[in-house]
Amino acid sequence: MSYQPLDEETELHRSPTFSELQSSKSTSDVKRDKYGFEPQRLHFLISVAAGTVMCLFGYEQGVFGGIIVGQEFQEYFNHPSPSLTGFVTSIYDLGCFAGALLTLVVGEWLGRKRMLIIFTIIMTTGILLQTGAHSMNHLLWGRFVAGIGNGGNTATAPVWHVETSLDHAKGKAVVKEMVVNVFGFVVSNVITLAFSRMTTEAQWRFPLGIQLIFIVIILTLVPILPESPRWLLARGRDAEAKVILVGLNEEDVELEFKAIRDSVREEQAVQASWAQIFRGGQATRRLLLGMLLQVCQQLTGINVLCYYLPLVLHKSVGLPELASRLLSTGVAVLYMFATAACVFFIERLGRRPLLMSMAAAQSIAMVGISISTEIGHDGSALIPGIVATIFITFYFLAFGFGWVATPWLYPAEVNSLGMRTKGAALATACDWLFNYFVVQTTPIGIHYLKWGLYLVYAILNACFVPIIYYLIVETAGKSLEQIDRWFAANPGWLVHKAGDTAFTNGDAALGGYGQVSTAGDESERMVKDYEQHGLTYDEDMRPIGDDEIFAVEDEE
Repeated sequence: MSYQPLDEETELHRSPTFSELQSSKSTSDVKRDKYGFEPQRLHFLISVAAGTVMCLFGYEQGVFGGIIVGQEFQEYFNHPSPSLTGFVTSIYDLGCFAGALLTLVVGEWLGRKRMLIIFTIIMTTGILLQTGAHSMNHLLWGRFVAGIGNGGNTATAPVWHVETSLDHAKGKAVVKEMVVNVFGFVVSNVITLAFSRMTTEAQWRFPLGIQLIFIVIILTLVPILPESPRWLLARGRDAEAKVILVGLNEEDVELEFKAIRDSVREEQAVQASWAQIFRGGQATRRLLLGMLLQVCQQLTGINVLCYYLPLVLHKSVGLPELASRLLSTGVAVLYMFATAACVFFIERLGRRPLLMSMAAAQSIAMVGISISTEIGHDGSALIPGIVATIFITFYFLAFGFGWVATPWLYPAEVNSLGMRTKGAALATACDWLFNYFVVQTTPIGIHYLKWGLYLVYAILNACFVPIIYYLIVETAGKSLEQIDRWFAANPGWLVHKAGDTAFTNGDAALGGYGQVSTAGDESERMVKDYEQHGLTYDEDMRPIGDDEIFAVEDEE
C-alpha cells in the first residue's frame, strides 16, 4: 500500500456541503474518531504510556537493592558473595546497553510504537524469568533479558513522547519523565519495605513480579495510540502523519505540518555517516561533549546509592535492616521533590552553574558519608549513623536538583542537526555502560574499601567542577540554531573565556570574549557547508579537504 502527501485543497480545507453538515461530523472529527479521543485526552494517554515506561525504569533501579538485603533472598541463593551480588545487579545494565544499541540499529526502521511493543514483550519475558527464578543462573538471565527490553524502551519512549507533544509542552515532557522515573524509585522502596517482614519467598518474588502491572498498562495503551507524525513523515507517509496531527491538535495543523515536514527533509539532507563522526572537527567535539556529561553523571556515584541504598545504610552506616528500608523510602521521596523542583530552575539558572554548584555539593556530601561511615563502621555509635544519613539525603537533594535531567537533555541540545540522532544514542549507550561499571563494583567496594569507596566518588565529583567550567558549553535559553552559531564562532575546546557567543540578532554575534563579531553569517554558512558535504575544518574555520567547493562560492 502506498501513501501520497495530501494536496492543499484536500478534505481538511474543503468547505463541507449541506449534506455533509447534515451527516453530523466534520472531517477533523471523523479523523479524530480513528483514536476515539479528543486531543487533550490523547496527549494525556500518551503521557501516561510514556510515563509508565520511565516509571518502570525507576522501579527497576530501586527494587533489587531492596530485596538483596532480605534474609529470604540471601538464604534462597546461599548468601551470594559481594562480587556475585554486584554482577546479578549490574548485568541488568549490560542488557540495557545492548537494548540501546539495538534501538540505534532497528529503531528508525520499526518506528516508535512497534519498538515499544516489541521491547516491552522482551522485558515481560525477563520479569517472568526473574520472578520464577530457581537458581542464580536463572535470575541472571532474567535480569539481562529485562535489561534489553528496558534499554530499548527508555531510548524510544521519550522520543515518542516529545514528537507527539505540542511545541510549548516538549521541554516539560522530558523533565516530567525524570520526575516519574524517580517516582518509580520511590514505589520500589515502598513495595520492598511492605514485604520485608515476610518469611517466605514472596518477600523477593512479589516485588519482582508486580512489575507486570506496568507491562499491562504499556501494552494496553501503546497499540491504541498514534505513531509519531515525525517518524511517518521521515518514511514518506505524509497522509498518515497529517491525520495524526489533526487528532493531536484542536486548531488547524497546516502550518505545523509544513514546518515538521521541512524539518524532517532538512535533517535527512544533512544526516551524518558514522565515518564523519570519527573524522574529527567540531561535529566530533559536540558529540563527545554529550557523551562526556552522561559519563560524568554515572561517576557522581548516584547509582551507588540508588541501586544499593538499603545495603549502604545497612552495611556501611550500620543501621538495622528495617530502619534502612524506612530511611530509604523517606530519602527517595525527598529525591523526587528535588527532581520536581529542577523544573523551575533548569532554564533560569543555566546548565553550567547548576551542574558545577551541585557537583561541589555532592563532593561535600560524599566526604561526609565517608567520614561518618568510618567513625561508626561497627554500628555501635548512633551519632555517626545519623550524620551519614543526613549527608546521604543531602547528596540526593543535590543530584535531583542539578544532575538528574541535564545530562539527558544535553546531547540533543549540543549536537548539530545531522548528528543529533547518533549523538543522543551514543550518549545513552555511554550512560548504560558506566552504569554497569558503577553497579558492578559497588558491593565489592563496600566490602573491601568501606569508607574509601565514598571518598573516591567525592574526588570524582570535585573533578567535575573544573571539567564543566572549562569544557561544557552553556545551552540554556538558546535555540538549536544559536548553538550551531556558537560552535562556529568558538572552535576551541576551552570555553571558560568564550562568553555568550550565541546570536543576539540576525546580523551579529558576540565574539569569543563577549565582543560583537560580524563574522556570524560567514560562520553559519561554513557550518551548513560542512554538514552538507561532510567536511571538517581547522581552528581558523578553514575547510580540510574539498576546498574547491568553497572556492567556487567565494568566486560567486
